[in-house]
Amino acid sequence: MTQPNERAQERDDVARIRELIEAWRQAVLAKDVSALVSHYAADVVVFDVVPPASLRGVAHYRENWQRWFDSMKGPLTFEMRDVEVAASGDLAYAHSVNRVAVGEQEDIVRATVCFRKIDGDWRVVHEHASVPLTMDMDPDEKS
Repeated sequence: MTQPNERAQERDDVARIRELIEAWRQAVLAKDVSALVSHYAADVVVFDVVPPASLRGVAHYRENWQRWFDSMKGPLTFEMRDVEVAASGDLAYAHSVNRVAVGEQEDIVRATVCFRKIDGDWRVVHEHASVPLTMDMDPDEKS
């Protein structure tokens, strides 16, 4: 049974993670790679929609973001929908469905982010982004 102190701590942890997620979103919109990776663990593992499909380490992730920002042709829109966060002890996760648009190109990107409390604050230790696969399916089908 969860004690009142534990529930209060979980609420505080969820609130803190939501702050980090919003700061991350703002950093994406500002194309501020330093702020974007500031709450990632040094050894983060990322499965991304932007090649390479898998990478390890915040330095590589930073490079990937910078390369993507540098390649953009047009304004960036990034909206996070249906953000869910859960925390327990020193582990937490969040997932969301995001609308990403650059110029005339637009896509839906699903994200799952795993956090670990390290040195008293939450760090991203794993991130997985994906896009819906429409191969051999009706591309107009809504899920």
